[in-house]
Amino acid sequence: MPYVEMPDLQKLLALLILKSAPQDLPYSPKFIAQLAVVYILSGIAVLQTTVNPDDIYAGILLGLLVQYVFTYSVLLALDKRARFVQTFSAILGVSILFNLLSWPLFALLANETTGDSLKASMSLLFLLIMSWEVLVKAHIFRHALEMKMVSALALSFSLFFITVALSQLLFPVEAAA
Repeated sequence: MPYVEMPDLQKLLALLILKSAPQDLPYSPKFIAQLAVVYILSGIAVLQTTVNPDDIYAGILLGLLVQYVFTYSVLLALDKRARFVQTFSAILGVSILFNLLSWPLFALLANETTGDSLKASMSLLFLLIMSWEVLVKAHIFRHALEMKMVSALALSFSLFFITVALSQLLFPVEAAA
C-alpha cells in the first residue's frame, strides 16, 4: 500500500481550503506514483456504486490520463514545464480527497431505497463539492502558472468539461427503462 507522509497529507488538506499551493508539495515523481495508485483505488471505491463494472477501470484511467495530459500541456504551453511534478501532485491529491468526500453521496444517490427528497439534497451537496473542486484546481493552476484567478478558473472549468465530455462520449449512461 502506498505511503503518504503526514506533512504531505496536511499540505493536501490545506489545498482544500486554499491555504497551501502546489509548490508546498515535495518535488517527487515517487509521490506522483503513490498518489496515482491511491487515485485509482479511491476511484474504484466511489465508482463501483454508479458505473457499469466493465467501465470502472477504463473510466478511472481516462480521468487520470486527462488530468495528466491537460496539466502537462498547459504547463508546456506556458513555458512552466518544470512545475509539472508538484502541480500534478496537487491535482491528483485533491482529486483523491474529493473522491473520498463524494463517496458517501454516490452511495446514497445510487441506493434505490433513498427517498427523493434526500436524493435532491444530496444532489445539491454533490454540486457544491464539484464546484469546490473546480475552485481548488483553479487555485492550483493560479499558483503554478502565476496567473489571475479568472484565467485559472477558465482552465479548471476546461479540465472539468473535457473530463465529463470524454467520459460521456466513451462511457454513455444508459437511460432507465
